Amino acid sequence: MDREREAIRRQLEEELHPLTFTGHARVLRQTHPPALRARLSAFWNKELEIPLGPLGVAAAILVTGAVLFYAPHIGTKEQQSVQMPRQRELIESGGNTYWKDVYEQAVKQHEH
Repeated sequence: MDREREAIRRQLEEELHPLTFTGHARVLRQTHPPALRARLSAFWNKELEIPLGPLGVAAAILVTGAVLFYAPHIGTKEQQSVQMPRQRELIESGGNTYWKDVYEQAVKQHEH
């Protein structure tokens, strides 16, 4: 019985040898559709190729934009503090020491 089967199998292989089946992937997709987990795994395992030239240009533009946007604000704060140097005076009242301008504001608020 085994010899007979072996002979039939060999004869079938000889007859079908010139034929090739190329739809393996399509048949497998139809009979075994990928699960959601397998599809997500395949999506996350993709390799990305990011060219450094455009990435460097984009980074340079962002840095330049940030510097130009924030530089005027930084300069004006420093210039304002330099342009208006104010000397504060300490005064003593009731045994306590206060800044003169803070004391005067408190007195004005209390009088009203």
